[in-house]
Amino acid sequence: MRAFHLVSAAAALVLMTAVSGFPTTGQAQDASGFRLEALNGICGDVRTGNSNRWEAKVYAAAGVSPSDPPEQIQVRVRALFDQHMPHCDGFDVRRGNLLKYAINQGTTAFIYTATWVWRIDLNQVDVSDGKTVLDYAYAGIQRWRGTPEESLYQNYFDELSRGGAKTRVQLEAEGRRFPGIPMPAQ
Repeated sequence: MRAFHLVSAAAALVLMTAVSGFPTTGQAQDASGFRLEALNGICGDVRTGNSNRWEAKVYAAAGVSPSDPPEQIQVRVRALFDQHMPHCDGFDVRRGNLLKYAINQGTTAFIYTATWVWRIDLNQVDVSDGKTVLDYAYAGIQRWRGTPEESLYQNYFDELSRGGAKTRVQLEAEGRRFPGIPMPAQ
């Protein structure tokens, strides 16, 4: 049986900020005009495959509308994710970025939208594991070798590669550096 506790509104607001990692409505916009509080709960929306909710949250946070020109949406959403990539818990990467979480949850629609509609940077490296989303997909291929999940991870790997995703090793060979983020053990 679950125990529920009543807390004050102020305490709930503090808890919500601590758990979600995003500012609350008291901090409406950052310097770029992003409304980060709009992203609260996006991990759950991606987990359940609720594309209407995660899309509305991303657009609200980026300050765009579905009726805006696609180029404007791409610029704003990419900048949002470049500066404030949401991170999720509850899967095999502690505080892994939202793209890794979408792969883990099998939310293909989110991966497709992020890659081809919003064209976000697929080459971010998480502090928690030192890997890119392509590294994560490759690790899934290795982990699930010989099972139906292997082909799912292979499809993600192929789609992300076509969208410009690279492994951390590839990025470092191109001269990109990630100071303060240790190289993961192989």
